[in-house]
Amino acid sequence: MAKRQRKPKVIGPSQKAARAVLIGFMHGLFTLTRTVRFRNKPQIETPCVIAVFHDELLPLCKYFAHSNASTIASQNHFGYAIGKALEAYGISVAFGSPSRGGRDAFFQLLRRAKHSSITVFTVDGSRGPRHEMKPGAVALARKTGLPLYLMRLEYKGWRIESTWDKFKIPQPFTGATFHCERFPLENYDSNAEVEAITKDAERRLQALLKDDYQEKRAQ
Repeated sequence: MAKRQRKPKVIGPSQKAARAVLIGFMHGLFTLTRTVRFRNKPQIETPCVIAVFHDELLPLCKYFAHSNASTIASQNHFGYAIGKALEAYGISVAFGSPSRGGRDAFFQLLRRAKHSSITVFTVDGSRGPRHEMKPGAVALARKTGLPLYLMRLEYKGWRIESTWDKFKIPQPFTGATFHCERFPLENYDSNAEVEAITKDAERRLQALLKDDYQEKRAQ
């Protein structure tokens, strides 16, 4: 029996208007990233899979713009707006989330992975919990045999407190420093559980850079 295709979600005029406003807002934020200065260059081999946290995404979009990169974005309004802004910067986007279309989006990335320079996973998206890694990046790297890199970006900026991830907008002309390491997937047996590997990767990703949001709250 053929698999029934999921029908596209139908949205009304007010939702379309909300998406248009958010897309415009995201384009405005992306314009800010043009002044970001990158202090170093991450040492990665391509093609590869890169795991990042959602709140540090914005400067990365500028760095990897027009570089044959691909990523995944949620089908909610905020994720859709980010995705459409990314496409304007030459980044290929598969739309999906755990609640809707996530499986289809994963297989889109799987098909593209070896033809893209990089495949970026915001591993705590699309709704968190914040800085808790989901298994998508590990699963994709294992299935494709591509190297997996853990990446954080250190820069000065402002937090959007109302968002689940405390999304960080870079200050104009700020300097940004990459903190990156290759995660040793080859050290794990082929029978190792993806969830266990993901927890190890999560600890290493968190350890790459101190969370300045938590540090600020503790003061």
